Amino acid sequence: MTITADQIAEYLQDHLDFFEQHPELVRELKLPSESGDAISLVEFQLRRLRDHVRQLEKENDHMIETARINSVLFEKTRSLVLSLLDARDLADLAIVLDEKLVNGFDIPVVRLLLSDQFNIVDGLSLIQPVKAESLTEGGKLAQTVSDKAPSIGRLTRERRSALFGKDADTIESSATLALVRGHTYGLLALGHPDPAHFQSNQDTLFLDHIGEALALILPRLLDKAN
Repeated sequence: MTITADQIAEYLQDHLDFFEQHPELVRELKLPSESGDAISLVEFQLRRLRDHVRQLEKENDHMIETARINSVLFEKTRSLVLSLLDARDLADLAIVLDEKLVNGFDIPVVRLLLSDQFNIVDGLSLIQPVKAESLTEGGKLAQTVSDKAPSIGRLTRERRSALFGKDADTIESSATLALVRGHTYGLLALGHPDPAHFQSNQDTLFLDHIGEALALILPRLLDKAN
């Protein structure tokens, strides 16, 4: 009667203490390695263990780096939100966006697009009016408003032009936040020349916080402007 490899494997699976009862066999077993040389079971297990440790170290390093990045983002977002709450008017708001987003977050192109139903003073380069109908159903920016969640990634040429105007050709990736709080105030558009800077699969937690803070303070600032 011939014993097959499958039968041996099944027997060992059913008798996991087999090598404990026959330790001399462990020393005799030889297993193939990646180099092609046969190695002992003990050495094989040691190599597997070292590989597992290296993988755990990589995962640990990744977790530490992610925590570091999140800590930096949290502090920048906190500083931005506190500065937004201190803004007294739209001119102050434009300064905050320039200092905290353009410089602090290293985002070259920032646009706060507010509905033209509000009185938007001239001369604020980061704050510009857009037609109110463009934000409503059927308007060219309506989808971003209706999505509520930040829109992140690459944009069509038409959408880039609508959001960034003369700077549209420099934008390769963007994040767009709808500013809605019982009323549609407009959009915050962030543009970057690096196609990988804003990616559709990235977490939006900090962007959500920024959008919520802006929507919270805009009614007060717009009331003053009007």
